Amino acid sequence: MLNWLKRKKQVKLEHQLEMTDARLALMNAQLAAQMVRLAGQTNDLGPLKQAEEAILAARQYYTFETTPVEIGMVQSALGDMLLKLGRAKSDKAAVLRAREAFRSAITLASMHGDDAKRDALRDKVQIADSVLGNRPPIQSLFRVA
Repeated sequence: MLNWLKRKKQVKLEHQLEMTDARLALMNAQLAAQMVRLAGQTNDLGPLKQAEEAILAARQYYTFETTPVEIGMVQSALGDMLLKLGRAKSDKAAVLRAREAFRSAITLASMHGDDAKRDALRDKVQIADSVLGNRPPIQSLFRVA
């Protein structure tokens, strides 16, 4: 009987921990979204570093398969803002961070089965690659024998 009560209490505590973790992850995602908005208002890259850290903190509580759609949306918005400000300030490091944000968002969109979002994000990765000077090789029409 005593073991049963201990187990029941442990299950309750584990559930409370899961709920607290979920709230903390959501708060981190909200913080990231606010930092992206702040960067857009101030045209400053500084808040985007905080946004990246907040998203990483939020994603610690999830696997790729269980990450909420909202975190993917914030990840995509982060990439958009990094690309916009990186281009405006000729900051290749910011554009590279945008590319990585888009790639993470592609993975999340794939996990959620959002093909349209995944395709749109792939286009953004190509834009970032273009800004970085990474051009895909042009295939020859003729092969040399």
